Amino acid sequence: MLVIVLLLLLVAAGVLVFAVSAGLAQWAWLSVLLCVIGGIVLLLARRRDRARAAASASPRHSGGNPGRTGTSEGAEGDSGGESTEEPGAESELSGPDRSLGSQDALAAELDSDTEPPEQETDAADALLVADSTIDVLVIDERPRYHRGDCTWAGERATVPLPVREARELGFTPCAVCRPDRSIAEEEHAKE
Repeated sequence: MLVIVLLLLLVAAGVLVFAVSAGLAQWAWLSVLLCVIGGIVLLLARRRDRARAAASASPRHSGGNPGRTGTSEGAEGDSGGESTEEPGAESELSGPDRSLGSQDALAAELDSDTEPPEQETDAADALLVADSTIDVLVIDERPRYHRGDCTWAGERATVPLPVREARELGFTPCAVCRPDRSIAEEEHAKE
């Protein structure tokens, strides 16, 4: 795709040089049109690359690893909707008033190779989080983002990112530390 864009830009430059040297203004518009087409091709290539990256990231995080859950976006259909987490873990995760103690208990249940489940986020909180610039922590080659006090993330090497960027890159919230809930609360406090 980049070769096509480069060729379009070279042709546009040639047409512009011709238009200026011949004094033909209508040919200059052709140059502008070729540049616009090149921009559209670049946009389509970027969307295609993002879709490919999202598709290739989902199986890597939820694929053949029996200890990992299949709850990241797009992966639920691959796993048939079945989760590999313990039967009692979901009820413990879904309660809105989980304390730090239950966070520690859940993190202790998960071994170092098992991903924590994805946090369920209601639509109103998801909208606030999607536009937020509050930093979260991500771990290389892991699908979740975390708060700084996440007991599952522990001492792992993390990279801080604005939550909006983390979500754009395909990261999902950790059910252990529930970052979306605390970020939504912080955003509400700003209003």
